[in-house]
Amino acid sequence: MKGIAAAAKRLLRHLEIYDCLNAAEGPRDLALLEALALAEDGIEENVIRASERVARLATIFDGIDAALELERCARAAANDATGLARLTTVRGRRGNPALRAWIAEMMPIYKKITRKEPRMSVNLRGKASGPFWRFLKTASQPLGIDEKELASGVREKTRTSVKRASLQK
Repeated sequence: MKGIAAAAKRLLRHLEIYDCLNAAEGPRDLALLEALALAEDGIEENVIRASERVARLATIFDGIDAALELERCARAAANDATGLARLTTVRGRRGNPALRAWIAEMMPIYKKITRKEPRMSVNLRGKASGPFWRFLKTASQPLGIDEKELASGVREKTRTSVKRASLQK
């Protein structure tokens, strides 16, 4: 495509048309315009129209080249964004970071009040239970934290705590 656009521009230069916007006026050299018009019983209007169409062709191919360049840049930007996202985002389950932070802040408070380590019990149906769970439920009520959301946050916090503990061994 670049070759076709370049050839069209060369043709326009040979016709002494240096700007595609001036192609509607035809060749600047009147002798050249007359010579082209006289060839094979042509008329000046046909030569001018043909030079205008060649200029449009060159403009179209320039536009296509620009679109291809933008597409290439967009693909490169998408690849860069993907690579950057891999480096900057947390992998795996994230849950609600604010809720996990609140639960982490509640653990030392629970320990200070009860003098026991905060631990999570699970009943036969796999749901959280036990004194720490009841403490979290009670403390979360004034904040308007839904019980399902709290259970999800506790599971995520427990998973991250267990992962860290297993990595330390």
